[in-house]
Amino acid sequence: MDAAPVIARGHNVAVFVPPVMEAALPALLAVIGRRTLVVAADADRAVALGSALELGLPAPKSQLAVSGLARAERRLGAWAPDFLLVGAPDGLALLRRSALKPAEFGALVLAWPEQLDADGMAALEALLAESDAQAQRILLAAEAGPGLDRLIERYAFKAMTFGFPAPGAAAAPIGPARYALARPGQYPETRRRIFDALDPPSDEALVIAPCPESRAAAERLAEAAGPDQPPVFMIEPHQLGWLRTLFTPLSALHLPTALDALELRAEALRARLARTIETERLDRELLLVGPLLDRFDPAEVAAAALKLGGDQGVGVGPIPARPAATAPAPADALPPRWSRLWVGAGRRDNVRPGDLVGAIADEARVPGDAIGEIDVRDLYCLVEVRAEHADRVARALTGITLRGRRLVARLDRGPGAGRQPRRP
Repeated sequence: MDAAPVIARGHNVAVFVPPVMEAALPALLAVIGRRTLVVAADADRAVALGSALELGLPAPKSQLAVSGLARAERRLGAWAPDFLLVGAPDGLALLRRSALKPAEFGALVLAWPEQLDADGMAALEALLAESDAQAQRILLAAEAGPGLDRLIERYAFKAMTFGFPAPGAAAAPIGPARYALARPGQYPETRRRIFDALDPPSDEALVIAPCPESRAAAERLAEAAGPDQPPVFMIEPHQLGWLRTLFTPLSALHLPTALDALELRAEALRARLARTIETERLDRELLLVGPLLDRFDPAEVAAAALKLGGDQGVGVGPIPARPAATAPAPADALPPRWSRLWVGAGRRDNVRPGDLVGAIADEARVPGDAIGEIDVRDLYCLVEVRAEHADRVARALTGITLRGRRLVARLDRGPGAGRQPRRP
């Protein structure tokens, strides 16, 4: 039985929906004549749901997916969208700012509440405590069992259930498949890296797709892939459980990263050092470093020599003359080999330094040691990168979406008050 007519009549329902945003559309679009609050696990999933909903939403219906608190607070003060999609933590923050009033919504959609952590569950509890007790509750879940029963009892009392598999009635696996973890904004780059890693005889010989939204879609992709090259799915971590119910064996596909490239460079340098020790006369070099071995561990002496020489070579050149004294540089001046980029997303967009490191490594393909300190401010970030990579990193970051915010990156034009950057 289809859940849409029951949703349209205003009943509480619990619907089995794979954790794929497009799969949730029929349930969302079935809500008629009621403002709807959609609560997801985090801002990323709220924004992804909003993007999917926007494609199917009939005019003049409107929707707002919350990606930044300040911007959402301002927009909610100016208009009342038909659909408000928000991550549970952001919803609680907006509630505390009096920008979000759950009691104003006639329908509440809990999008995969089984994905919420303890903090997310506490935020959801606070939101529901402020909601209208008569509001329609629509629970979208991808897991059946006792946990689901508790969710229905707590959040969607007397809800009718649709689409959940009967206990012990697991369908036979479709066959083998592989997967790679990626966010939707990274799919084009991830697709290219999959082709590079597997090197199929032709692009048509390999099926690469996002997480399937239904078993039927998964079966079509497996059939198109054929037995010799199982399909490869680009998925987010929360979709892995669903994919495991469809495919066996399911194996992770390792894709080379910037860290892998860095390790290859390090291994090549170690091999060059070993060849030098085995084949070259090092009398002069040993005479030079001999006195240091009485004061320092030999490994520290070797590491200092590498730092002085960079990775261009391991020989010791002439000892340079002491440079002439110069006036001290300003405390906030960047060393000549580093540049600072301004990136137009910050703490209010839930951006973390690790997000930017991953984005730079994935999009700009620069080594990890080319990234310096990252200073996250409320509305923007200051990112230090090697000067020779600055233009490439700025171009690579501009236009991508991070934490639901489309980035703009450029060389920092302000004096700033950042910390002294990490020295190479």
